[in-house]
Amino acid sequence: MCGRTGLSLSKEQIQCACSFKSKDCDVYQKPDWLPEHNVGKDYIPSYNITPTEVTPVLISSSKFKHIAKTNRALKPMMWGIIPPWHKGDYKSHNLSTNNCRIENIKTSKLYGPILSGGGRCIIIAEGFYEWQTTVKSKIKQPFYIYAPQDSNVKIDDPSSWNNTFTEEEGWRGIKLLHMAGLYHTWQAEGTIIYSYSVITMESNNTLDWLHHRMPAILDTQEQIEAWLDIDHVDADKALSYLNPVKLLTWHQVSTVVNNSKNKSDNCNKRIESKTTQKTLKSFFTKSAKRKSTEETSEGSKKIKTE
Repeated sequence: MCGRTGLSLSKEQIQCACSFKSKDCDVYQKPDWLPEHNVGKDYIPSYNITPTEVTPVLISSSKFKHIAKTNRALKPMMWGIIPPWHKGDYKSHNLSTNNCRIENIKTSKLYGPILSGGGRCIIIAEGFYEWQTTVKSKIKQPFYIYAPQDSNVKIDDPSSWNNTFTEEEGWRGIKLLHMAGLYHTWQAEGTIIYSYSVITMESNNTLDWLHHRMPAILDTQEQIEAWLDIDHVDADKALSYLNPVKLLTWHQVSTVVNNSKNKSDNCNKRIESKTTQKTLKSFFTKSAKRKSTEETSEGSKKIKTE
C-alpha cells in the first residue's frame, strides 16, 4: 500500500535528479517539464503528499513529440486515477484509485485498458510513509521508507544532500524512489486532468513486518528504461520487470504526519523508537538508583568510621 509520499525538491532539481543518457547522446539530458492540465493545480513541494494532490510523474515523450525535446518528460498529475467512464465533477467518482494491485491489473476494467494503451508512468518521490499497528497498542506508528543513501547523506537533513548536476556526470545528490504506476487523461466538457495510480504488490521480507503490501519500485536503470519504453516493450514484458525491491531504508517519524494538513519537514524527521526510549529510560533510572545506593553506602561508611 502507498497512501502518503514526500517530495521537497524544486521542479528544476527534479529534472536534474531524473536526468538520463539516451542511446544517441553522450551527455546526461534532463526530461522536459510539460504543462499542467489539472484544473489549475500544480506541483507544490511537500513532505506530506496525499491523494488528490499533484506531483511530477515521469513518462515517455512518445505521446508528446510535438512539444517534448527529449525521450522522457515530467508532467504534473493528480494522485488517484479518474475512471474514463466517469461523468460530472471529477471528485465524485467515489472509487479508491490511489493504488492498483499488480495481481489483477491486466483483467481490471479500469487498469487493463490503460496498461495496454501505454499508460505506464513512474511516480517520483523522496520517500513514502507506512503505518504499523501492534497487537499491544492500537496507536499506529508511522515510518518513512526511502532509498539507501550515501553514508554522509541524511534523508531528513537537506543540508547534507549536496545536490549537484552536470551534463558529464549527471545527478549527484539525494537518491529518489521511482515507483511504477499507470496514468490516464480524463476529459469532460473542456476539462483535462492527468491522474495516476501507484502499482502495489505483496511485500517481501524487507517490509512485510510493517505492511503486507508495498509499492512496485524500480531500482535499476534497466527497469526504468523498460517501464517507460511503451513503443518497444509490451505490457507483459514491462510487468516482468516489477519485483519487490530488497534495498530500502526506513526510520520512525512523529505522528504529526498523520494529519494531512501538516506539510513541514517535521513529518519525515527521525525519532527514537519507543523501545529505545524505554531502554534508555530504564538504563538511566537504574544508573541513578545505583548512584544513590552507592552514595548512601559511602555515607554510612563515613559515619561508621567517624
